[in-house]
Amino acid sequence: MAKKFTAILLLFCLISISCGSTEKTVEEADSSDEPDRPIIEIPDAVVDEYILEEFDEAERLFVRTRSQIANQFTDADQPMPEIYLRDAVEEEREVDPYAGYRVQLLSTRDVAHADETRDDFIAWADSVVAGYEPDAYVMFRPPNYRVRAGDFQDRQQAIEFSQMLKNRYPDAWVVHDRIEPDRVPADTASIEFLEFPLPTMDIPED
Repeated sequence: MAKKFTAILLLFCLISISCGSTEKTVEEADSSDEPDRPIIEIPDAVVDEYILEEFDEAERLFVRTRSQIANQFTDADQPMPEIYLRDAVEEEREVDPYAGYRVQLLSTRDVAHADETRDDFIAWADSVVAGYEPDAYVMFRPPNYRVRAGDFQDRQQAIEFSQMLKNRYPDAWVVHDRIEPDRVPADTASIEFLEFPLPTMDIPED
């Protein structure tokens, strides 16, 4: 019993010295060129024998692995897991051909306005867009009706298409959506506006 009491007292002294040394090092860091004093480590054997017997299993695990946990956050060379570097939609598309992008043209609570916008887009795109025949869809997600156009599996292709629509549909932006795979343009498709010839004027001869 006396031996155990002596070990506990020694442990308390070591902790006190460690805390005092750390505080002094921090306070004097800006005013002295003296090297940092080493922080006294408590031997794991002492911790296991006299401290951890009062802890539950989860607490024991944390104490024994605390230094390894800290290293995970302080090591700048830790590689980023590849799964977090991949585009989420691209990964989903590998197993789901219906995962893709559309261009949202409008969000409104007026279903008549939504239907009118869809019909207007289809008629307009059919007459001025070359290289792709985009469809348009009205969907309801409370509280609004949304009008979305096109079916894309390539995000950059969807972005370029949305830029084409900005003059007519200023709120056009790319959204992740369920698409129709058979309506997707080819990867090599060149989507552009039709070039209309300028009207000619008959100039009377002198």
